[in-house]
Amino acid sequence: MTQAQIENVAPQGADPKVLGVVGKGKRRRRVFWIFFAIALLAVVGGVAYWQLGATQTTNVRYQTRRVERGDLQVSVTATGTIKARDTVPVGAEITGRVLAVHVNFNDPVKEGQILAEIDTEQLKARVEESNAQLAAANASLLNAKASALEAKQKYERTKALFDQQLTSQQELETAEATKKRTEASVASSSSQVTLAQASLKVAKTNLSKAVIKSPINGVVLDRTVEPGQTVTSGLQTPQLFVLAADLSQLQLNVQVDEADVGSVKEQQRATFTVDAFSQQTFDSKVLAVKNMPTSGVSVVTYEAWLEVDNEKRLLRPGMTATSTITVDERKGVLLVPNAALRFSPRARPQSTGFSVNQLLPTNRMRRPGGNGGAGAGGRGPRKPGVYVLEGAELRRIEVETGATDGVRTEIKSGEINEGTEVVVSVMETTNG
Repeated sequence: MTQAQIENVAPQGADPKVLGVVGKGKRRRRVFWIFFAIALLAVVGGVAYWQLGATQTTNVRYQTRRVERGDLQVSVTATGTIKARDTVPVGAEITGRVLAVHVNFNDPVKEGQILAEIDTEQLKARVEESNAQLAAANASLLNAKASALEAKQKYERTKALFDQQLTSQQELETAEATKKRTEASVASSSSQVTLAQASLKVAKTNLSKAVIKSPINGVVLDRTVEPGQTVTSGLQTPQLFVLAADLSQLQLNVQVDEADVGSVKEQQRATFTVDAFSQQTFDSKVLAVKNMPTSGVSVVTYEAWLEVDNEKRLLRPGMTATSTITVDERKGVLLVPNAALRFSPRARPQSTGFSVNQLLPTNRMRRPGGNGGAGAGGRGPRKPGVYVLEGAELRRIEVETGATDGVRTEIKSGEINEGTEVVVSVMETTNG
């Protein structure tokens, strides 16, 4: 109530200062009763919560698994692509127009079988030209030999006359020079014959290359040429066909992570699956592991080659496969679930009742190592262990672990035996 309102309702003659004090007192009492009501509600709610929590109990149920004795396989998973083991690209070594193509995709071929033919008109003309050049060179050689023989005979007659002093020194020297020139002409003509023979051989070879033949027994994987197409030979031979020697034996090239490559060895057994036959598993084995790494974005892998038997012809080059390589095997060893090695009991509250302290802020902070761990006592990490139930209590048993397949782990030593029940998880339920 404002001062003006107090003055309006006040009796005549009342002191305004006294009336203002009375108004302030009423406001203080109203605030007090509001806070009192809030506090009362908080106390009543807390008591009700405590009574409800006092009637609730927490039941703890541990799930256990039995320690077994059995076989363990440690494996590495890698993905890759199926390829033909021996592929041969076949190309054109000459320039020309393709006249005919005699094979198609997936056709079986024999060694020496004609795959395609290139126009031979210009090549045949080149052979004829080389034959003519060789004939001319042979004629020149015969003429040079005849001239050389004539010059030799003349030199011998002149030499005989000179010895009898029937001719001059100049005549002898002239005959000798003529003899040497004709001998040089014979050598030059002989070289021309050799050159013409080589040109003819090249022309015939190019003519034979116009018929493209299969170099192996196998099957056509790819064909990149059509009749009428012009192929041009240069620094790189144009590829027309890709042949595979034998599709009954394929190769799976997989990329092994650098963290696993140390355990992958030659002759290790492996299996793989492909999307085309997702319900079927194929057997294979490791042929080799390359030392050259393959680097990607923050990933380094190494290529491993796996042998693939494809007698049924189900698999095809280019298929993507996921392989599992067995890198270690253990027979008849103690095995525990990995969940048992990961299990660690946590502290449980003594009751679920209400405490006023839960509503109050605290300035006390948890100190590092306050739970008695390595930070508190300066101890290193604990050895691996499992928990067993002794009555209603848990007891931890330290063990020495061996190989693991990610689900089960070998136990080399420890106070557990085949059939021991080890704790793998805990479930809590509340009653009341």
